[in-house]
Amino acid sequence: MGSPTRRRGLTALTAAAVAASSYLATGATAAAETETPGRTERVVENWGGIEVREITLDSPMLPTAGPHPPECDKISYLRYRLTGGPEDPRRADAVLVMQPGATGSAYSMDRVARNTLHDLAAKGKQAEWWSLARRGVCQQDDTGIDAARAAGDYRIAVDYYYNHKEIGGKQFPGWRGLWGDKMGADFGVAQTSQDENEILTRELPDRHFRQTKTLCGGHSQGGLLTGLFAATDFTGNREDAGYNQCAGFVALDTLVTADPVGLKVDPLFSQLSTLGSALPEAISTALLKFGLAPADNALIPIFNPQTFNALSILGLAAQFEPDAESDVLKRLPVTWGLDSTFRVGGASTWLDALTGANNLRDFRFTNRAAFGQLLSKNGMNIGLDQVSLGALAGGPVQEKTFPLPDGLQRIPLIGLGVGGVIGHEKRVGPVDPATLYTWDDYRNTPTTFYTDPSKEVVDIDDFARMVSGPLGFTEWYFPTRVLYDTFLALAGSRTGSLSNIRYNAEVMQKPMITINGTGSVVKDFLDAQDIAASLIPVAPHFQRVLVPNYTHIDTLAGAETQNDGSPDPVGVAIADFTDRTAG
Repeated sequence: MGSPTRRRGLTALTAAAVAASSYLATGATAAAETETPGRTERVVENWGGIEVREITLDSPMLPTAGPHPPECDKISYLRYRLTGGPEDPRRADAVLVMQPGATGSAYSMDRVARNTLHDLAAKGKQAEWWSLARRGVCQQDDTGIDAARAAGDYRIAVDYYYNHKEIGGKQFPGWRGLWGDKMGADFGVAQTSQDENEILTRELPDRHFRQTKTLCGGHSQGGLLTGLFAATDFTGNREDAGYNQCAGFVALDTLVTADPVGLKVDPLFSQLSTLGSALPEAISTALLKFGLAPADNALIPIFNPQTFNALSILGLAAQFEPDAESDVLKRLPVTWGLDSTFRVGGASTWLDALTGANNLRDFRFTNRAAFGQLLSKNGMNIGLDQVSLGALAGGPVQEKTFPLPDGLQRIPLIGLGVGGVIGHEKRVGPVDPATLYTWDDYRNTPTTFYTDPSKEVVDIDDFARMVSGPLGFTEWYFPTRVLYDTFLALAGSRTGSLSNIRYNAEVMQKPMITINGTGSVVKDFLDAQDIAASLIPVAPHFQRVLVPNYTHIDTLAGAETQNDGSPDPVGVAIADFTDRTAG
């Protein structure tokens, strides 16, 4: 892939993506779709020199699973490959198999996948990137988003999800309750590890290829899940353990480990940590199975199913009608899930948050600006969700003090926790309800009191495209079981469904790259692990590649060409590591 392709304009890129997606979604994939017993493969996108295929495998859930719809007896992933690359992935120079982060789905890694494959192509390598979709995506209905993307009209999605309009004779069944659904109780670490192992061994049956040409990894919680997968004993044979299915590991703003502070190295601490976490593991499993604890994220502001759906709709509006005055927020109903998000994510002061005053619905935005203000690191109040998209323009702004004012992040010790909540940059909100606010993208960001061009690294038009892609940018009904399991396993639990996690240190014997954004809230926690490693001799030590100004989400979405003309440093780092490890 030569430099002219790398430097293409995003307007042309987005137009090509829309045209390709719409074309493919209307049935043009029939000739490119293959189906064998228990497996389907279809092209869902083909633009920018990269073809994306959605692969679905029949795969029963673990025998311990409770009642579930037949859609949940399948696992899927997106296969990214160069359009001129080999049809058989075993002829590729390398295959990267990547887990999305908490609440993320397969398409959340679209931009970093494309950047990495282009960077490897520039080295003469034909590689593939496989983005896994965790089994829980079977719980969501993407019909409205897919139809709106194909037609280029976000209103189709609004009507399907909120106005009872049918699509192809199908009507949206409605949002699940805030509590009481028990299906997510079965989507834990054991199921997730089993699914990754099945994809690797079924799709890449050559053990030698897996051990020499396949890299495994993930973003955020996806890296931790990869570490737990690597430590899992699947058959009783060490050769079949997770760490032996991969030539190396990629940690994208995370760690790949099953034992972050070395609890399992010392026999005494190993036994104590197992005993100490056995009861919490049993209690959490029982509470979820009996519906006595919420099995998904429906109760959480910002990270709930309706919000994730609304982000996709906002992205569609910003993608297809970026400069039109937005009516999306006004079209969406007032519900707990949406209103809590607009209050917590968008409020400028505590008074705004408590009363609902100066809500994002109260201001005028273009579609691009509405999307940007909700997610920008200078607009969004929650650090994990912040993206370096550019800056609000067209009207006056005020600095935010909710939930905490800027500046506390730089206080020793206190700042470690504060930065993990609100991020590392000043946040601002609109002031004038009569003004139509617009957006300056990452190429045209001015220097202001809260940002400058060096701090903006993600193309908002490209990101708007990403949030409504095939197999989803987010996992709407994210199962709390996989969160509980992950925390308990890292704390040393090795009982119940976590009893097959046995190879705690072996992943550290493999090549590994750990990439971390300096503007990421995760950096604070990785800094804390560094401190632990310096104090605890048996704790693992991770050499990190630091990427200036990137937030947690930026590491997935950095523009292929930055505003200073340089390539996305994350894609370059992964490509260089892949070339060294599998080359």
